[in-house]
Amino acid sequence: MNNSGRLTKLDGLRGLLSLIVALNHSFLVVAIPTFANVWGQNFLTFTNLQAKLQQLLMLIGNGGAAVTTFFILSGMVLGQSMGRVEFSSKGLLGFFLKRLLRLYPVYVVIILTTAIYMRTGFHYQTFPFASAWYLWWMNFQMTIKEFLYNLFFIHTYLGGVTWTLRVILIASFVMPAFYQVSKTAGRLTNLIFSLFLVLASFTIFNISGFRDLRYLYMFYLGLILPRYKSFFAALPSWLIHFFVPFGLISLLAIRYITDEYLGGLIESVLAWFAIGIIVFSSRTKIFDFLNNKVFQFFGRISYSLYLVHFTVLYILARVMFNVYPNLPYGSAYLMIHVSLFILSLSVATLFSLLVYRYVEIPSSQVGSAVNKKIQQF
Repeated sequence: MNNSGRLTKLDGLRGLLSLIVALNHSFLVVAIPTFANVWGQNFLTFTNLQAKLQQLLMLIGNGGAAVTTFFILSGMVLGQSMGRVEFSSKGLLGFFLKRLLRLYPVYVVIILTTAIYMRTGFHYQTFPFASAWYLWWMNFQMTIKEFLYNLFFIHTYLGGVTWTLRVILIASFVMPAFYQVSKTAGRLTNLIFSLFLVLASFTIFNISGFRDLRYLYMFYLGLILPRYKSFFAALPSWLIHFFVPFGLISLLAIRYITDEYLGGLIESVLAWFAIGIIVFSSRTKIFDFLNNKVFQFFGRISYSLYLVHFTVLYILARVMFNVYPNLPYGSAYLMIHVSLFILSLSVATLFSLLVYRYVEIPSSQVGSAVNKKIQQF
């Protein structure tokens, strides 16, 4: 924790999660011979060393688990913000505008840049060694109508993670209601309401073509985490050290042996425990590595990097397929993926620093100023 009371480990966690997502996407670019998805194969089956190493690295770079953890972490942070909000028309208006100005400007810059790129000489291409995942993206004509659809989240085609931002904005708007429920309910009732949201995600929230509501329970789990502070604080260190390694391995592996939504539920439970230990347990130093300067650095720019990296990766991969069509894609895909990760992360980090400094920080400051003005009326 720093002098302002900010829990720096959560900044480090954000940095780690953004790196996991970047690794995940970087390792999805090149098609792997004989495998539709090598990372989804049985971990006990050995085909060849390269495929097994790719699979293990994809285990570490589990983007789905990272997004689940992001959502739970966002729920907790939003809940802390709600605790400082006056539940009046001015208070809620200020909260919503501050939240919108915190998130939206960076998103606008990213999709505007991508749209300009698609309108300046870009034409969709297929490449014989590209994966089906890579070929899915940008397979449409960029028009003013399509840009506006993406601008207002009707579509989320311009970037591999933009759909998650729509989920976060929806969760932000329902957070006041969630907060009121969690505040008046006891710990058992909160768990029961969480279970209701889980069941709803598989039933009434399971809307064809609109899956955003299926993730709301993750935000509620994050919101109620502080209610269980005493539980996490009382956990003995031997129990934490015994179970955390198994929990983290399960968190990274479970989606590959289940489906997306059941896996997401188990990930949520495991991530909930992990974040609870990080925040509320002082009996272990197992997560102290999150205070490392590298993770802290990426934590500061994590939101910008999270949105920037996909566009950078897509363009670099496109250049690679066009300029170097004869690379040994089928026999050296692991080395190509590692190289793509290092190069795309390096370039995306530079752009993210600029976006963070000149877009994210100023827009956050404007949001705080607007909120302050509203409260003064």
